[in-house]
Amino acid sequence: MIKDVLTKSYEIEIDGSCYTLEYDNLAYAKIEQLTGKGLFALYNDFVVKNDIKYEDFVEIVCCGLLKNHYAQEIVEVRKFLNENIAVGFLYAASVTLAFAEPLMPPEVVQKAQQKSLKKKKKMTKK
Repeated sequence: MIKDVLTKSYEIEIDGSCYTLEYDNLAYAKIEQLTGKGLFALYNDFVVKNDIKYEDFVEIVCCGLLKNHYAQEIVEVRKFLNENIAVGFLYAASVTLAFAEPLMPPEVVQKAQQKSLKKKKKMTKK
């Protein structure tokens, strides 16, 4: 049996409603199916290059909602994002983190969190 990636939930507010993004193996498989691109190609385009088609971005968002939301809620999010493209880009950073973190080795995530804490401590001392 394939072990699931280490998932983590991310709360995001879209059009005044709170949604939970969570990427697991099922979500990643669905993204591949809907975009016609492999996971590593999507990761490279979305996370590394920050160069992805908006249509693929919407699929990434909607697939992240599969685990915690009903189909009708996902339809409403998809409709809102497609009708409000400029607003959709405001969610890019949050979605990128939610999409990428489960794919990163735990050591890398832990190191980044430690760096962030050190940086916050330095800023509060000033």
